[in-house]
Formats: sequence, C-alpha cells, structure tokens
Amino acid sequence: MKIEGEENLNLLALYLGITLIGYLVGSKLRKKEMKITWAGKIQSIAVVILVLLMGSRLGANDAVVKGLSSIGITAFVLTLFAFVGSVGAVMLARKLLGINKKGVRSND
Repeated sequence: MKIEGEENLNLLALYLGITLIGYLVGSKLRKKEMKITWAGKIQSIAVVILVLLMGSRLGANDAVVKGLSSIGITAFVLTLFAFVGSVGAVMLARKLLGINKKGVRSND
C-alpha cells in the first residue's frame, strides 16, 4: 500500500542527498585548493541536458501543445511588461540618483 505523496518525499530525499554529496565533495576539493577548471563545462552541459529534457517533456504533453498559442501570447505580454517595467525602473533610479547616460553623477 502506497501512502499519498510518498513518491514526492522519495524524490525530495534523493534531491537533498545529491545536494549534500555535491556540497561535501566541493568543500573537500576547496580545502585542498584544487583548481576545478572542468566544473564550468560540466555545469553548461548539465544545463543543456536539463533544458532538452524539460522541452521534450513539455512537447510530449498534449495539453501544453494544444494551449501553445495562448501560452505564447501570455508569455509575450508578461515579457513585454517586465521589459518596460525594468527599463522604467532603471530610468527612474538614474534620475533620482542624478546619474547621466555615461554613468557619471551630474553633481561630480
């Protein structure tokens, strides 16, 4: 008999275990002052694999594919508002701080 949510707890324990192992290995390597030049490459490869897996999982979901047009429009509107809001916030902050386009304060 399976308890509801048991699978999620098992996955959470797995993720936390992997995180703990990564922390322990990283702290041991850092203490030995080893240069880990390959870590950036592994991170990049892991991100690419993660994006591909997430994309394939979303592409296999019929509900997501059928609602792609409305999802795309919503994403576009949210992106547009985030962009305009960010640019507006930077312009306001520059004006309040008295910073010109070259990053120099006007009272300097």
